[in-house]
Amino acid sequence: MTLVNNDYNEKDVIDFLKEEFERIITKYPRQSRGSTLNDAQAMAIWFLHQEVGIDYEEANKHVLDDTNDCGVDVIWVDKNNHQILVCQIEYDTKVWSKNPADQKKATETFNEFLNYLESSNLPERLHDAAKPLWRQAKKLNANDKYSIRYLYITPKHFNDSQIEKIRKGSGISGLEFFTNETLIERGEEFLDGQTGMCSFKINFKNKSLHIPYDFGSIYVINVNLIEIHKIVDFHEKNKKLKALFASNVRSYLTTKRRSKEIASAMIETIKNQPDHFLICNNGITIQCNKVTPENDSLFLERASISNGCQTVMNVNRFFNENEGANPNADVLVTVIELTKNAPLIAGEIARSRNSQNPVDNRDLRSNNHLLVTLHHRLSADRLYGSEKRYYLLRKQGEKQTLLREEPDAKGKFMWIDAEYLAQCIAAVIRQNPVICTHGTNDLFGNHFNEIFPEVQDPTHSRCKYAFWLAQMVWQSYESKSKWKGIKDKLINQQKDFKSPARWIISALIANELIEHFSCSESLEKRFVEKCEKWWYNNSSDELNEFKDKTFLMIDDYFRLLYAISKTLLGEKLPKARDIYTNYEDLFKGPSYDSILLRIRKGNMITYQDRARKSANNFIDYLKNN
Repeated sequence: MTLVNNDYNEKDVIDFLKEEFERIITKYPRQSRGSTLNDAQAMAIWFLHQEVGIDYEEANKHVLDDTNDCGVDVIWVDKNNHQILVCQIEYDTKVWSKNPADQKKATETFNEFLNYLESSNLPERLHDAAKPLWRQAKKLNANDKYSIRYLYITPKHFNDSQIEKIRKGSGISGLEFFTNETLIERGEEFLDGQTGMCSFKINFKNKSLHIPYDFGSIYVINVNLIEIHKIVDFHEKNKKLKALFASNVRSYLTTKRRSKEIASAMIETIKNQPDHFLICNNGITIQCNKVTPENDSLFLERASISNGCQTVMNVNRFFNENEGANPNADVLVTVIELTKNAPLIAGEIARSRNSQNPVDNRDLRSNNHLLVTLHHRLSADRLYGSEKRYYLLRKQGEKQTLLREEPDAKGKFMWIDAEYLAQCIAAVIRQNPVICTHGTNDLFGNHFNEIFPEVQDPTHSRCKYAFWLAQMVWQSYESKSKWKGIKDKLINQQKDFKSPARWIISALIANELIEHFSCSESLEKRFVEKCEKWWYNNSSDELNEFKDKTFLMIDDYFRLLYAISKTLLGEKLPKARDIYTNYEDLFKGPSYDSILLRIRKGNMITYQDRARKSANNFIDYLKNN
């Protein structure tokens, strides 16, 4: 299902995919020999991940592309759908276009594999690492339950006439082609957060309503709740819950009072008035790539629930808590088949069909390509000194859904909330700390494109630096500590000084490090590595030294900020509506430029000298350790 986004173009998608393949090459060695992957092997790994949802490490085990692979680059067994995927990759990194692909190669590529299925004789030249998967494929193919799905994958192009000739010449009437246009669709899905959606059957009662539209079709059906439970159960057992809600703006909400009230009301209706559920519920919306009607069922390919997540999960909860129950309760399901030329309608579906819980800007942006791109890039590397990876939480309830699907995920990730990261980026990279004090709707509304980096922006790694600089500022803060030598009634009257100043101080330190110490991206990366290592192993002398130098620099800049901001109270500042009388209001207002101006004028030279001395020691430490 393609969700075309006008904020990025085809070239952006291709460039991002090339970068992603390069990340795969640097992260994963060849399974069989431990050598470096080539570009085609990386593309095969990505394709398996995107098409069926397995992670890169698992996908790598099924990539056979190598010298003497006898025409088969990938073999993967889909146990759920009783299919064997057999793939050939034709890839030239320089050619992502509608130039003709290799018709002869496509026609002959599976010849030796087909001969093996008929003769039982493995090709003598087949490399050893491929032999077990060839044998497994033959064994399962002999089982009537399994079928083989042949795929030819290339960023080049075949026209319809060529495709028919290849199918006829190869003897594979069902040979599928993932060519330029289709691969770019998969890339768009990747950038919209949609990965590994399943195909499944949904049984319905009565007769379906079928409405053809330019973008595909709409089917409206009434479905017994136990069928919904079976779909969720299938996805949960196969660790596909995230994929089931890939096009949804949220995951399952379980913590907020409103969510609990809705859940209780649904379950009470199912228990006590099951025949009312159909008319009392807003229903479920499913988007998919293709719909195949089958008597009293629809077979949905690459499907995900775009609205109705709460309904689906609460129905599933009812059946889990009431084993053996089978209430006479139905729900209205709208299935939207989106063709490859579909306009961008996912956002409209989210806005118009979700009314049980308010949809705010954060929800609506959760599948935006800027956030998804950042999610991919943050998770590209392990944290230094740890097996953990970053996980950007884009959706409400996403963490709970992932932990339900994968209980051991708790120890796998460094969780970062998207709102918190937005504040870090706004302060440190965008040098606009006042945005950080705005509400969630503003961060993901008016300021969204201003904050998050574009797909083609090469500096996504700086977002880790923004996160850790702000995080270390916060970690250095001790609410109960008293500042030596500072006596200020306003600080004593308020809760503290440091907490409301955290975004200003994060921005100020970032500005000073670049302006006066030429803090390059390589030094920022070194800082991130030290922070990551300290976070998970802060007991060594080396890391304690790093912490002490970092916290001293932060404290000195807090004192400099205090000295400057004290002089600003009672003055009428540019852009400010009123005169500031306390620190908290000063830090929430547009005062950052005034603070920088006073520092540049050298108004508090003693505090500046101390702060820059500790910053210099901090930079020297990063350079030498």
